[in-house]
Amino acid sequence: MSTPLPLLPNDELVGVSWIASIPGLSTAMVGTQLPPDVNADGSTATWISTGFITVSVVGGNPDPLLPVNRPVLQVDCWATVPGSNKPPWLKAAALASTIRYATWDRIRGPRPLSATINGAEYPLAVAQGAYLATAFRRIYDDQGDYARYQADLALSWIAPADVFD
Repeated sequence: MSTPLPLLPNDELVGVSWIASIPGLSTAMVGTQLPPDVNADGSTATWISTGFITVSVVGGNPDPLLPVNRPVLQVDCWATVPGSNKPPWLKAAALASTIRYATWDRIRGPRPLSATINGAEYPLAVAQGAYLATAFRRIYDDQGDYARYQADLALSWIAPADVFD
């Protein structure tokens, strides 16, 4: 019988948690993939009214000697109006601006972050800082008439439970 792997924070989990901790945003508005815009019962998904933010790792430079993580995350801000061929650019831009302003927030940092996924609680991570490595820009190639803004977010974080002898 194999020993289960420990639950450890990772770059995507911390990125999602950091964005979800921004005032005005929530865990229901952020994830690693865009959820369907229609629920299984045919009703409109709740994210349609708020917009949604996806996070994925695109690079970074972890410290080679210290347990400090420095990922660069692609952040996509999504908005749509079902049945319309007019993407709601202002809603997607508002999500992007909320994230941009949060990178300038010096009051709430360092920011402790906790995450529970599928009932499993992950160890605490602490975001030490964040900044935009690129400006948010419109992405026009979506054929589903979704408005999407995209930028790269550089994040520095540690896990306080990481102790090395």
